[in-house]
This record gives sequence, C-alpha cells and structure tokens, in this order.
Amino acid sequence: MENIYDLKGNIIGKVCGIYLRDYFDEKEKVIENFILAIERLKDANIDSIIFEDMSLFNRQDLKAIENGTNLKVLDGTDLLISFLPAALKKIYSLLGTDLKSKELLIIGDDEKQTKDLIESIYKEVGFITITGKYKDNVIDNIYKHILEKTGLSIFYSKNIDKILTNYSIIINLIDNYSIDFRKLRSETIVFDFSLKKVLRKSALLHGKASIEDFVFSKDNLNIAKNSYLPEVICSRLYESLNSYDREDLKEFIVNGEIYSVEEFVNEKIKNKGKL
Repeated sequence: MENIYDLKGNIIGKVCGIYLRDYFDEKEKVIENFILAIERLKDANIDSIIFEDMSLFNRQDLKAIENGTNLKVLDGTDLLISFLPAALKKIYSLLGTDLKSKELLIIGDDEKQTKDLIESIYKEVGFITITGKYKDNVIDNIYKHILEKTGLSIFYSKNIDKILTNYSIIINLIDNYSIDFRKLRSETIVFDFSLKKVLRKSALLHGKASIEDFVFSKDNLNIAKNSYLPEVICSRLYESLNSYDREDLKEFIVNGEIYSVEEFVNEKIKNKGKL
C-alpha cells in the first residue's frame, strides 16, 4: 500500500492491490473479504473507492461494496453523463452538423441515471427516446419528472429493434444488453456507458464503433507524480481528482483503443473506415 499526495503534499488517497480474477467463481466471498480489508485500511480522509478494472463487477456488486464500506465507488458514469454534451458538441462541430436536429436514444434501467442523463443533454438535441429494462412505474416517474422540470415530453418504446434506424445518437447504460449494429445508420454515434462495455464485441464484428470512455488531460490534476498514476486518465480517475473542466476532455476510448476526437470523426464518421 502507498499513499497518494496532492501538489501541496497532503495525502489524498491510498493505492493497494487486490487480485480478484483468480477467485471470480467465488465472487460473493471475494466481495465479503474485500469489504473486510477496506474496513481495516480506510481512515477518516477516505470517502471513495476506484477500481482499475470495472469489468469484474456489476451494479449490484458495487452497491454491496458501498453498503459494506460506507464509501462511494466511483465508476465514472456520473462524469460521463456530465461530459456527454461537451463530447457531442466536439464531434458535431467537426462534422459541421447541427446537433440540435439529432434524435437521441437512451437504453437504461435506472431511474436516477436516466433522469440525470436527460437533464444533462435535453437542451442540445432535438428529440429523446428511452428504452430498456424499466419497470412501468419508473417510466411514469421519469416522464412526469422530466416534463415538470424541463417541459420536455419524452418518448418510451418497448421494442428497440423497430426504432434503431431512427436515431443518430445512442447511449447504453445497461450491462448484459445488446443491439443489432446492422440496423444502425452509417453515421450513428454509439456511447456504451455500461460497466462491462457489452457492445464492443458486436461493434467490432460489424466494423462499427462504440465510444466507451473519455480520456482527460493530466495538466490540471491536483496530484503529485507517482509510479501508480496511469498514462490514461479515464473518467472514474478524473472524477476523483478534479473539478469538471470541459477543456480537459481530450480523447475517446473506442472499442478499447484511444482516439482523438478528430481521429474518431475522420476515420469512423466522415470516411466510414474501420477503427
């Protein structure tokens, strides 16, 4: 275990290694032991946890860890939702296309996440639809909340296959979900904000792109140099280290690889080449 310091020499966190892959068949036991270990390591200055590899967990696992440790697990989703308008503006500015004319589809199952996403993006696009694994009362809650807060009337569809061709932008929030990339428009932009990046396999199979994460500049981070700071500052790490500066958004992780916004637009959208 090693301390992490800010630029003034204050301890802002700790780094420790816990190897979980060898025990994945006993995940419940691993999570239980992990919670016990965190209880021994944490102190009053620690209020959150960041995992290097989020693909090992599902949302229920993270909730169990949060409940067991009283610490927030930073998975980057809140930050991705917050930065989505900036990402789309960068893309459509390079395309020379009006973002406000585009139709957006949200695939989700969580009431709060969906509300947050709609509130983040509704001013930037022309039309929003939601689909996914929502319970009926959740759909009603989302509809009423968004209408009262924004004046926007959202559309809900149970049959995703029939509507896929309608949308220029698709955001997936669900693990263990799939979409038929063959039915998408050639210029459709897909964001996969699920923990397990479930759309990558299908995207690669059909020569398509799935934006999985955002990459941020290191320049403004309030953290001293150390051997544990990765080369790539992904959403969950940036979320823990900085205020949300839109200018820090530099690159995308697309199908597991890093591309500048310009590379993504030129290679995937304008030239429709394979990434």
